[in-house]
Amino acid sequence: MKNLILLMPIMLFAQSCLEKDDVLPKAIPSIGNKLKFDGYYHQINNDNEIYRPLIMYCNGVLINVGGFGNSLEEMDEYIKKNYIQDAWYKNNKYKWGVFYIEDNFIRINQLSQDYPHREFIQEGVILNDTTFKITKYSSRDRIIERDEVYHFRQFSPKPDSTNVFIK
Repeated sequence: MKNLILLMPIMLFAQSCLEKDDVLPKAIPSIGNKLKFDGYYHQINNDNEIYRPLIMYCNGVLINVGGFGNSLEEMDEYIKKNYIQDAWYKNNKYKWGVFYIEDNFIRINQLSQDYPHREFIQEGVILNDTTFKITKYSSRDRIIERDEVYHFRQFSPKPDSTNVFIK
């Protein structure tokens, strides 16, 4: 019994360390006009498909929509159906992230769905108010160089950005 009492604080401490990366940094509002926030950002692949949309808010919060579509109109419908008419994403911590802008630098923090309790970071440059490029992904144990351009698409109404995962 004595060993169990001594072991309990150690187990609780170890568990808290393991789950440390399960919390995103505090959202910092984006001040200025470096990027537009009245829509979403997306990538275009070699087949001209729209994919990896991010809905970004001036309060520093983002929703990682995921998925892909054959056209911008198809992506608009996907977002309306899955993020406005249905609020399932609100309870999925892997859909949420925060971003930070300083000068022409952008940093995006999200939790990895593939590696529980692990945050991944995307960093890049803002090219203009409708385009930014991610140049690096990093996590606890690796750094990957990237060349991913995100383009702006005006879209309204946007899904609600309030959630329980980001303070």
